[in-house]
Amino acid sequence: MIIRSIVGAVTTALIVTQSDAFTNTGASVRSRAPYQPTPLFAAPTADPVAASVARVEETLKEYMEASPGDREALLVPLREAMMAASSSTVGTNELFVKSEVKNIEVSAPPPINTQAMISHQVTLPATSAKEAVLTTASGTMEDLKQAVAAMDSTKVTTLLQSGLELDEVTTDKAFWTVVSAVNRAEALDQPLSADVPVMLHHIFDADLKHLLTREQIRTNVTCMMPEEAGANRIGMNYIFDDSAHKDLPLQEGRRCEGGSCCDKCSRNIFPTFASNDDINFDVFPGLESLTFNELETVSAATILQFTRLVERVRRTIAHEYGLPLSTILPLQAYSRKYVAGTTQQGGGGGEGDFVTLHTDEATHDGYHYSCVLYLSTQGEDFEGGNFVFNDPDPDVSNKVNEDDYELDYGSLEEVIRTAGRKFTPFSPTRGAAVIFSSGWENMHEVDKITSGVRHCVPCFFTTCPVPEAAYTQMHVGKPKTNEDIADDWLHLLLAHRKESMHESLGRVKELLMKWHMICTPLSEH
Repeated sequence: MIIRSIVGAVTTALIVTQSDAFTNTGASVRSRAPYQPTPLFAAPTADPVAASVARVEETLKEYMEASPGDREALLVPLREAMMAASSSTVGTNELFVKSEVKNIEVSAPPPINTQAMISHQVTLPATSAKEAVLTTASGTMEDLKQAVAAMDSTKVTTLLQSGLELDEVTTDKAFWTVVSAVNRAEALDQPLSADVPVMLHHIFDADLKHLLTREQIRTNVTCMMPEEAGANRIGMNYIFDDSAHKDLPLQEGRRCEGGSCCDKCSRNIFPTFASNDDINFDVFPGLESLTFNELETVSAATILQFTRLVERVRRTIAHEYGLPLSTILPLQAYSRKYVAGTTQQGGGGGEGDFVTLHTDEATHDGYHYSCVLYLSTQGEDFEGGNFVFNDPDPDVSNKVNEDDYELDYGSLEEVIRTAGRKFTPFSPTRGAAVIFSSGWENMHEVDKITSGVRHCVPCFFTTCPVPEAAYTQMHVGKPKTNEDIADDWLHLLLAHRKESMHESLGRVKELLMKWHMICTPLSEH
């Protein structure tokens, strides 16, 4: 049965809230315009008891007649009806709720996708006999699952501190519980609960633990940076000729301008950095084209999942290079697509079918660590498009005698490009990630895409500290409570409002500067 009035009213409330709630579009302004939510039910009759009973009966009837997939969407209004009934009368309603609702298995509601109304459900497995043995002084694994489903962050924290851990299924359940809470807060024009950031922090912790159990292919490399004298000799050629990039004289060392990088460098491949469910475009619409600058029409689930993936990268970098997490901040992260037969226009986010040889730290001196997370698979979604590390080959001379080749210009150009170089290609697969230090030890390029579309998420991180003066210039400075962190999540990330380019840039700048503070508990600030 198609769900009628209740879901329709909820949908209307969500759409109206997302477009109108943020009337003041200043990047850091916290005030919100008054908003009257669309009524979920008809106005009560003169008899409050009869009205309460009728409300529960109507919602319960909808629930019982709905398909299993539609029932989840009715759990929230059903609970609200039951609570309203309990508060309006003691006798009749109390008996009704006890007698009629006892056979309904109530679980945490799924998220409401305001764009496509996609219902994503994660079923927690029954606690096994082995799990039942996992008992601490504070509780069992089953207690942890129930606390997650109830969005009880205090109980979850206590159980985790006692030694229990979130498995992958329960972690995903926690994520969708958070999404549901965010959707409800926006629908009702309410501030986010302090439980939201606390639960997200636990999710981020668990994500890294799960990742560290998966395959990682590490190649240690010697950190390199340009020789100043050599850079002068290359002169303007290095600046204006991409093909000269490989000829830049280098010396051992880590430039890391303005930051505090590790003195060790590496390149890492994680074949399963993200699961298929993590990057499912149907579950997370818009994930393949997301930028933090344009979030007005992006669902909360997609924004939160994108943030979750970027935070997973940040924590992986801290772990890989032994750096304090507080010293690493994202400078840029966005979804990008490469399309066969196109030429890149503008900056790094534009379409194109290849990327020329470059060094990330040469592109931006604040880029200290880099990652590319792949959202599509070579051979299925596109052809060509290898990610390639391009290194000097110590066993081969890079000098080319043009008289030794009877080639056309194009072929000779390729011979010159590849002479004395060693290429290490990586064929992108959905969910894989390449994480590496951003210096000249990791020059890289992307081969030309010959067909299809290649989606990925490039991320760049800095170890440059944020000046303290920057926080004092913000409308709202450093968060001091979990409620402050929740407020930053709502207004800096879940920005469902129209913005000018100036306002968007200001919001994103503040977001990136506060990233560590919104993604970790107060004790780690």
